[in-house]
Amino acid sequence: MTTNKTQEIDLIVLGAGAAGMMGALLAQARGQRVLVVDPHASSPSNFFISGGLFPAAGSALQARAGVRDTPEAWLADLRAFAGESVNTDIAEAVAGALPSFTAWLEATGAPVQFLADVPAPGHGVRRFHSLTPAGGQAFHRWCREQLAARAGIEFLATGVPIERQAGGFEAFWDGRRWRAPAVMLAGGGFAANADMVARHIPAMRGALHNGSSTNDGSTIELGLRWGAALGPMDGFQGQGHTNPGGVTRLGMSIPTLGGVMVNRQGRRFVNEDVGPSALAPHVLAQEGGCALEVFDASIAAALTHHSAYQEAVKAGQVLQASDVATLAAQAGVDPAGLQETLAAAERCARGQAQDPLGRARFPRVLSAPYLASWVTGALSHTQGGLRTNAQGQVLDTQGRPIPGVWASGGCAAGLSGRGADGYLPGNGLAQTFGLAWRMHQALGG
Repeated sequence: MTTNKTQEIDLIVLGAGAAGMMGALLAQARGQRVLVVDPHASSPSNFFISGGLFPAAGSALQARAGVRDTPEAWLADLRAFAGESVNTDIAEAVAGALPSFTAWLEATGAPVQFLADVPAPGHGVRRFHSLTPAGGQAFHRWCREQLAARAGIEFLATGVPIERQAGGFEAFWDGRRWRAPAVMLAGGGFAANADMVARHIPAMRGALHNGSSTNDGSTIELGLRWGAALGPMDGFQGQGHTNPGGVTRLGMSIPTLGGVMVNRQGRRFVNEDVGPSALAPHVLAQEGGCALEVFDASIAAALTHHSAYQEAVKAGQVLQASDVATLAAQAGVDPAGLQETLAAAERCARGQAQDPLGRARFPRVLSAPYLASWVTGALSHTQGGLRTNAQGQVLDTQGRPIPGVWASGGCAAGLSGRGADGYLPGNGLAQTFGLAWRMHQALGG
């Protein structure tokens, strides 16, 4: 193929989700020239369809809101939640990076906010951040706008061959050639690749996939061709609050605000204190693979700015009734069972009884008007991937950094594994932004 003169740049980024866009923006901020390549650029990424929330324990925004927190406290929560499955290669580095990353977002003029009204299972304090409005679509849109506005970043929304050569990497497209000393692997995981799911996460074989269809595992496979090692591959984020069909979901906050989960007999079947990821298999085990999430108008009022819940309301996924019997009739669950369940939950909330399922806290007594929504368990995204060190360098099978190869996001090994139980809410974007920041520092940021 005849090409023009090779253009010397500093970094080639493969993928334009959260990891790739942040990696490119951070590189540009330190004066580097970047080529971003993503053949799936026109399809919604996991970032686009996510809640767009990430923890940043000890950020200045959090401190200004009066919340005392530290990276060490977040790490303690992660270890308590995920146990021995914590990825010790990266956990401390990610925790320490997130407050600085958040400060950088503020300094760029991004409308970043601390979400003081968003509790999450497994987190000792409220520590989630996002952009305004909170949600993956707005965060994704801001990143894309920044990519387009900043000189030094070229974006190709097409497949581009990448060759690894002595001293660097070359990309070819439409008669053009780019050469860079470093490449950032920033593609998604493998949740949309049925064969890889069956091989690495057999418990989720055939599960509803409500993540992005672009998560085909191809970036992981490219890293393997370059000699990369894999981290633990069985970790994943399940989603126990997904509406049947997978188009909408409720978000994770309803149980933390006092909602309960019941089956078709109107009976609770799980300690709702478990995270949304660990909840998914419990929901799938119920009749029809579904459960009814029951709450009330006071809880709904606290979700006004939660985009996932509001989309479910708009889609007609939320029922409302003036009394328990009417709600049971609308939902098609046993009215006596539902009435007994809510009465038992009230006794627990008033401190008159202990929950036999082990739930530690019932934040409120549910009262009319009542709301409910059917949910199912789904596979949102995988947490296994290429093994990296604390700076985001991809490691080979001997544990040595592969020169010039970096990774972050879905294609890189996550913060914890062991099925769905190790997924502390926020782990995905925490790893994504934390490793992107560490790469930024290692390359001279």
